Amino acid sequence: MTRRHLLRTLPLAAVSVAGCHPPPAPPRYKLPKKPLLVITTTVQAADLIREVGKEAVKVHHLIPAGSNPHLWQPTASDLTTIRIADAFFLSGLGLEKRFTESLDSLRSQGLQVGVLANGLSDNDILIRPDGSNDPHFWMDPRLWKKAAAEAALVLSGCSPPAAAWFEDQSHAYGTDLERDFAFMANRFAEMPARTHFLLTSHDSMAYFGRAYGMEMRSVANEEGEASKKSLPELSSWLELNRVKILFRESITDLKTIKDLARILNVTPDLEIFSLSLGKPGMRLPGLTSELEVDRLLPAHLYTAEAILSRLAGA
Repeated sequence: MTRRHLLRTLPLAAVSVAGCHPPPAPPRYKLPKKPLLVITTTVQAADLIREVGKEAVKVHHLIPAGSNPHLWQPTASDLTTIRIADAFFLSGLGLEKRFTESLDSLRSQGLQVGVLANGLSDNDILIRPDGSNDPHFWMDPRLWKKAAAEAALVLSGCSPPAAAWFEDQSHAYGTDLERDFAFMANRFAEMPARTHFLLTSHDSMAYFGRAYGMEMRSVANEEGEASKKSLPELSSWLELNRVKILFRESITDLKTIKDLARILNVTPDLEIFSLSLGKPGMRLPGLTSELEVDRLLPAHLYTAEAILSRLAGA
Protein backbone atom coordinates (compact mmCIF):
# COMPACT_ATOMS: atom_id res chain seq x y z
CA MET A 1 0.00 0.00 0.00
CA THR A 2 1.44 3.35 -1.01
CA ARG A 3 1.74 6.23 1.44
CA ARG A 4 -0.87 8.21 -0.56
CA HIS A 5 -3.34 5.30 -0.44
CA LEU A 6 -2.78 4.87 3.30
CA LEU A 7 -3.54 8.53 3.97
CA ARG A 8 -6.76 8.24 1.97
CA THR A 9 -7.98 5.27 4.00
CA LEU A 10 -7.22 6.67 7.48
CA PRO A 11 -10.29 8.97 7.66
CA LEU A 12 -12.52 6.06 6.70
CA ALA A 13 -10.94 3.90 9.39
CA ALA A 14 -11.46 6.65 11.96
CA VAL A 15 -15.14 6.89 11.06
CA SER A 16 -15.45 3.13 11.31
CA VAL A 17 -13.84 3.05 14.76
CA ALA A 18 -15.94 5.98 15.97
CA GLY A 19 -19.05 4.20 14.83
CA CYS A 20 -18.30 1.34 17.26
CA HIS A 21 -18.99 3.60 20.29
CA PRO A 22 -22.59 3.59 21.57
CA PRO A 23 -24.56 6.83 21.19
CA PRO A 24 -24.87 9.08 24.27
CA ALA A 25 -27.44 7.86 26.78
CA PRO A 26 -30.71 9.79 26.72
CA PRO A 27 -31.25 12.12 29.69
CA ARG A 28 -32.69 10.32 32.71
CA TYR A 29 -35.32 12.97 33.32
CA LYS A 30 -37.89 14.25 30.84
CA LEU A 31 -39.81 16.96 32.65
CA PRO A 32 -43.00 18.42 31.20
CA LYS A 33 -42.36 21.43 28.98
CA LYS A 34 -44.69 23.45 31.19
CA PRO A 35 -44.92 22.85 34.98
CA LEU A 36 -47.99 20.87 35.97
CA LEU A 37 -50.66 22.91 37.73
CA VAL A 38 -51.42 21.07 40.98
CA ILE A 39 -54.13 22.07 43.45
CA THR A 40 -54.19 20.73 47.01
CA THR A 41 -56.57 21.18 49.89
CA THR A 42 -54.09 21.71 52.74
CA VAL A 43 -50.83 23.60 53.12
CA GLN A 44 -49.18 20.36 54.27
CA ALA A 45 -50.17 18.62 51.04
CA ALA A 46 -48.93 21.60 49.00
CA ASP A 47 -45.56 21.44 50.73
CA LEU A 48 -45.34 17.71 49.99
CA ILE A 49 -46.13 18.15 46.29
CA ARG A 50 -43.49 20.87 45.98
CA GLU A 51 -40.93 18.47 47.43
CA VAL A 52 -41.94 15.63 45.13
CA GLY A 53 -42.39 17.73 42.00
CA LYS A 54 -39.79 20.51 42.41
CA GLU A 55 -39.59 22.54 39.17
CA ALA A 56 -41.95 20.16 37.37
CA VAL A 57 -44.97 21.51 39.28
CA LYS A 58 -46.70 24.73 40.19
CA VAL A 59 -48.73 24.27 43.38
CA HIS A 60 -51.62 26.14 45.02
CA HIS A 61 -53.54 25.17 48.17
CA LEU A 62 -57.18 26.00 48.83
CA ILE A 63 -57.15 26.08 52.65
CA PRO A 64 -55.19 29.10 53.91
CA ALA A 65 -52.29 28.64 56.33
CA GLY A 66 -53.46 29.09 59.89
CA SER A 67 -56.96 27.73 59.19
CA ASN A 68 -58.63 24.63 60.58
CA PRO A 69 -58.92 22.16 57.65
CA HIS A 70 -61.81 20.37 59.39
CA LEU A 71 -63.96 23.47 58.89
CA TRP A 72 -63.11 24.02 55.21
CA GLN A 73 -66.10 24.33 52.94
CA PRO A 74 -65.15 24.48 49.23
CA THR A 75 -66.55 27.46 47.34
CA ALA A 76 -67.69 27.59 43.72
CA SER A 77 -64.41 29.32 42.94
CA ASP A 78 -62.49 26.44 44.58
CA LEU A 79 -64.29 23.90 42.40
CA THR A 80 -63.53 25.89 39.26
CA THR A 81 -59.87 26.06 40.23
CA ILE A 82 -59.76 22.31 40.79
CA ARG A 83 -61.25 21.55 37.36
CA ILE A 84 -58.66 23.56 35.41
CA ALA A 85 -55.73 21.86 37.18
CA ASP A 86 -53.64 18.96 35.95
CA ALA A 87 -53.86 17.23 39.33
CA PHE A 88 -55.78 17.63 42.57
CA PHE A 89 -54.75 16.23 45.96
CA LEU A 90 -56.70 15.70 49.16
CA SER A 91 -55.19 14.53 52.42
CA GLY A 92 -57.96 12.04 53.13
CA LEU A 93 -59.23 9.94 56.08
CA GLY A 94 -62.15 12.31 56.48
CA LEU A 95 -60.11 15.47 56.99
CA GLU A 96 -61.94 17.23 54.14
CA LYS A 97 -65.31 15.81 55.09
CA ARG A 98 -67.17 18.80 53.66
CA PHE A 99 -65.75 18.18 50.19
CA THR A 100 -68.62 16.22 48.69
CA GLU A 101 -67.67 16.26 44.99
CA SER A 102 -67.35 12.82 43.41
CA LEU A 103 -63.69 11.98 42.87
CA ASP A 104 -64.63 9.48 40.18
CA SER A 105 -66.50 12.23 38.36
CA LEU A 106 -63.44 14.47 38.51
CA ARG A 107 -61.27 11.64 37.19
CA SER A 108 -63.69 11.01 34.33
CA GLN A 109 -63.10 14.61 33.23
CA GLY A 110 -59.40 13.84 32.78
CA LEU A 111 -58.19 15.21 36.11
CA GLN A 112 -55.56 13.22 38.02
CA VAL A 113 -56.90 12.95 41.58
CA GLY A 114 -54.74 11.84 44.49
CA VAL A 115 -55.68 11.00 48.08
CA LEU A 116 -52.45 11.02 50.06
CA ALA A 117 -53.81 8.69 52.75
CA ASN A 118 -54.19 5.98 50.09
CA GLY A 119 -50.48 5.32 50.55
CA LEU A 120 -51.09 4.06 54.10
CA SER A 121 -51.83 0.54 55.29
CA ASP A 122 -54.68 -0.27 57.67
CA ASN A 123 -52.18 -0.70 60.51
CA ASP A 124 -50.86 2.81 59.94
CA ILE A 125 -54.21 4.46 60.63
CA LEU A 126 -55.23 5.39 64.16
CA ILE A 127 -58.87 4.84 65.10
CA ARG A 128 -60.57 7.24 67.50
CA PRO A 129 -62.78 6.10 70.39
CA ASP A 130 -65.87 6.89 68.29
CA GLY A 131 -64.65 4.52 65.56
CA SER A 132 -63.67 7.22 63.03
CA ASN A 133 -60.25 7.52 61.39
CA ASP A 134 -57.78 9.99 62.82
CA PRO A 135 -56.77 12.04 59.74
CA HIS A 136 -53.69 13.83 61.11
CA PHE A 137 -51.17 11.25 59.86
CA TRP A 138 -48.67 13.85 58.60
CA MET A 139 -47.57 14.21 62.22
CA ASP A 140 -45.62 10.95 61.84
CA PRO A 141 -42.77 11.53 59.31
CA ARG A 142 -42.69 7.83 58.45
CA LEU A 143 -46.30 7.98 57.25
CA TRP A 144 -45.68 11.22 55.38
CA LYS A 145 -42.94 9.37 53.49
CA LYS A 146 -45.60 6.93 52.28
CA ALA A 147 -47.76 9.88 51.22
CA ALA A 148 -44.83 11.19 49.17
CA ALA A 149 -44.63 7.88 47.30
CA GLU A 150 -48.38 8.06 46.63
CA ALA A 151 -48.00 11.61 45.31
CA ALA A 152 -45.23 10.49 42.95
CA LEU A 153 -47.52 7.84 41.45
CA VAL A 154 -50.32 10.32 40.80
CA LEU A 155 -48.00 12.95 39.32
CA SER A 156 -46.51 10.29 37.05
CA GLY A 157 -49.99 9.78 35.66
CA CYS A 158 -49.99 13.42 34.57
CA SER A 159 -46.61 13.13 32.85
CA PRO A 160 -45.43 9.52 32.38
CA PRO A 161 -42.05 10.54 30.87
CA ALA A 162 -41.28 12.36 34.14
CA ALA A 163 -42.05 9.33 36.33
CA ALA A 164 -38.38 8.76 37.20
CA TRP A 165 -38.10 12.39 38.30
CA PHE A 166 -41.08 12.18 40.66
CA GLU A 167 -39.92 8.83 42.03
CA ASP A 168 -36.39 10.10 42.74
CA GLN A 169 -37.60 13.33 44.37
CA SER A 170 -40.03 11.32 46.51
CA HIS A 171 -37.21 9.01 47.59
CA ALA A 172 -34.93 11.96 48.46
CA TYR A 173 -37.66 13.64 50.52
CA GLY A 174 -38.48 10.34 52.21
CA THR A 175 -34.83 10.04 53.22
CA ASP A 176 -35.00 13.49 54.83
CA LEU A 177 -38.16 12.51 56.70
CA GLU A 178 -36.62 9.27 57.99
CA ARG A 179 -33.46 11.11 59.07
CA ASP A 180 -35.33 13.75 61.06
CA PHE A 181 -37.66 11.16 62.58
CA ALA A 182 -34.71 9.04 63.78
CA PHE A 183 -33.02 12.11 65.25
CA MET A 184 -36.12 13.23 67.20
CA ALA A 185 -37.07 9.68 68.24
CA ASN A 186 -33.66 9.26 69.86
CA ARG A 187 -34.11 12.55 71.69
CA PHE A 188 -37.51 11.53 73.06
CA ALA A 189 -36.20 8.10 74.05
CA GLU A 190 -33.55 9.77 76.21
CA MET A 191 -36.18 11.66 78.25
CA PRO A 192 -37.13 10.33 81.70
CA ALA A 193 -40.25 8.15 81.67
CA ARG A 194 -42.06 10.61 83.95
CA THR A 195 -42.01 13.24 81.16
CA HIS A 196 -43.67 11.08 78.49
CA PHE A 197 -47.07 12.70 78.97
CA LEU A 198 -48.33 15.41 76.65
CA LEU A 199 -51.31 17.78 76.89
CA THR A 200 -52.26 19.78 73.79
CA SER A 201 -55.09 22.10 72.87
CA HIS A 202 -56.30 20.02 69.92
CA ASP A 203 -56.70 16.31 69.18
CA SER A 204 -54.32 16.48 66.19
CA MET A 205 -51.22 15.08 67.92
CA ALA A 206 -52.08 11.39 68.36
CA TYR A 207 -49.81 10.23 65.51
CA PHE A 208 -47.02 12.35 66.95
CA GLY A 209 -47.57 10.74 70.34
CA ARG A 210 -47.45 7.23 68.92
CA ALA A 211 -44.36 8.00 66.82
CA TYR A 212 -42.34 9.31 69.77
CA GLY A 213 -43.69 7.19 72.61
CA MET A 214 -45.79 9.88 74.29
CA GLU A 215 -49.07 9.32 76.10
CA MET A 216 -51.22 12.30 75.29
CA ARG A 217 -54.50 14.04 75.91
CA SER A 218 -56.16 17.07 74.35
CA VAL A 219 -58.70 19.60 75.58
CA ALA A 220 -60.57 20.15 72.29
CA ASN A 221 -61.97 18.06 69.45
CA GLU A 222 -61.27 18.38 65.73
CA GLU A 223 -63.42 21.49 65.42
CA GLY A 224 -61.71 23.18 68.35
CA GLU A 225 -64.53 22.63 70.85
CA ALA A 226 -63.84 21.57 74.43
CA SER A 227 -66.34 19.39 76.26
CA LYS A 228 -66.90 20.38 79.88
CA LYS A 229 -68.04 16.81 80.59
CA SER A 230 -64.54 15.49 79.91
CA LEU A 231 -62.73 18.03 82.10
CA PRO A 232 -63.01 16.09 85.42
CA GLU A 233 -61.50 12.95 83.85
CA LEU A 234 -58.82 15.04 82.18
CA SER A 235 -58.01 16.75 85.48
CA SER A 236 -57.50 13.36 87.13
CA TRP A 237 -55.12 12.28 84.34
CA LEU A 238 -53.14 15.51 84.67
CA GLU A 239 -52.81 15.12 88.44
CA LEU A 240 -51.87 11.43 88.23
CA ASN A 241 -49.10 12.10 85.71
CA ARG A 242 -48.06 15.49 87.09
CA VAL A 243 -48.67 17.28 83.82
CA LYS A 244 -48.39 21.06 84.24
CA ILE A 245 -47.97 22.33 80.67
CA LEU A 246 -50.55 22.85 77.93
CA PHE A 247 -49.11 23.14 74.43
CA ARG A 248 -51.14 25.45 72.19
CA GLU A 249 -51.89 24.36 68.64
CA SER A 250 -51.05 27.36 66.46
CA ILE A 251 -54.60 27.96 65.20
CA THR A 252 -56.25 27.73 68.64
CA ASP A 253 -57.71 30.89 70.12
CA LEU A 254 -55.39 32.16 72.86
CA LYS A 255 -58.19 33.37 75.16
CA THR A 256 -59.90 29.98 75.01
CA ILE A 257 -56.62 28.30 75.90
CA LYS A 258 -56.02 30.58 78.87
CA ASP A 259 -59.53 29.94 80.20
CA LEU A 260 -59.10 26.17 79.92
CA ALA A 261 -55.63 26.31 81.45
CA ARG A 262 -57.03 28.14 84.46
CA ILE A 263 -59.71 25.49 84.98
CA LEU A 264 -57.20 22.63 84.59
CA ASN A 265 -54.47 24.33 86.65
CA VAL A 266 -51.87 24.06 83.87
CA THR A 267 -49.63 26.65 82.21
CA PRO A 268 -50.32 27.52 78.55
CA ASP A 269 -46.95 27.32 76.83
CA LEU A 270 -45.36 27.48 73.38
CA GLU A 271 -47.44 27.11 70.26
CA ILE A 272 -46.99 23.98 68.17
CA PHE A 273 -47.87 23.16 64.56
CA SER A 274 -50.10 20.22 63.74
CA LEU A 275 -53.33 21.30 62.06
CA SER A 276 -51.65 23.83 59.80
CA LEU A 277 -48.30 25.47 59.10
CA GLY A 278 -47.00 28.97 59.67
CA LYS A 279 -47.87 31.85 57.38
CA PRO A 280 -45.58 32.27 54.32
CA GLY A 281 -42.11 33.39 55.35
CA MET A 282 -42.71 32.69 59.06
CA ARG A 283 -39.58 31.68 60.98
CA LEU A 284 -39.27 30.74 64.65
CA PRO A 285 -36.19 30.03 66.76
CA GLY A 286 -35.40 26.34 67.21
CA LEU A 287 -32.85 24.94 69.63
CA THR A 288 -29.93 25.58 67.29
CA SER A 289 -31.22 27.78 64.45
CA GLU A 290 -34.26 29.53 63.03
CA LEU A 291 -36.76 27.20 61.40
CA GLU A 292 -39.04 27.90 58.44
CA VAL A 293 -42.32 26.84 59.98
CA ASP A 294 -44.21 27.50 56.73
CA ARG A 295 -42.82 24.12 55.59
CA LEU A 296 -43.80 20.80 57.13
CA LEU A 297 -40.44 19.28 58.01
CA PRO A 298 -39.04 22.36 59.80
CA ALA A 299 -42.43 22.93 61.48
CA HIS A 300 -42.40 19.33 62.73
CA LEU A 301 -38.87 19.78 64.01
CA TYR A 302 -39.83 23.02 65.75
CA THR A 303 -42.83 21.33 67.40
CA ALA A 304 -40.75 18.39 68.61
CA GLU A 305 -38.00 20.68 69.93
CA ALA A 306 -40.50 22.92 71.73
CA ILE A 307 -42.03 19.92 73.49
CA LEU A 308 -38.65 18.42 74.35
CA SER A 309 -37.25 21.65 75.76
CA ARG A 310 -40.29 22.34 77.95
CA LEU A 311 -40.85 18.81 79.23
CA ALA A 312 -37.18 18.29 79.96
CA GLY A 313 -37.30 21.26 82.33
CA ALA A 314 -40.69 20.47 83.81
